[in-house]
Amino acid sequence: NSKGEHDRALQMHEKALKIRLATLGEQHPMVALTYNNISNTYFMKGEYEAALQMQEKALQIQRATLGEKHPDTAST
Repeated sequence: NSKGEHDRALQMHEKALKIRLATLGEQHPMVALTYNNISNTYFMKGEYEAALQMQEKALQIQRATLGEKHPDTAST
């Protein structure tokens, strides 16, 4: 079922986040992308508050690392 698939995807994204935080640090665009992926998965699960929290983290990192006018920041 799709719930199980979303749960598995969330586990994989969280594993990727741990690795990227350890290797790249918090303020890196790839970390922002991972937070965005986690947000999308929470959204698909219907967990909108969790999705919003992850999206806000992604946006904060993108603003800090890429700037306000970067296309990736604008699409977050």
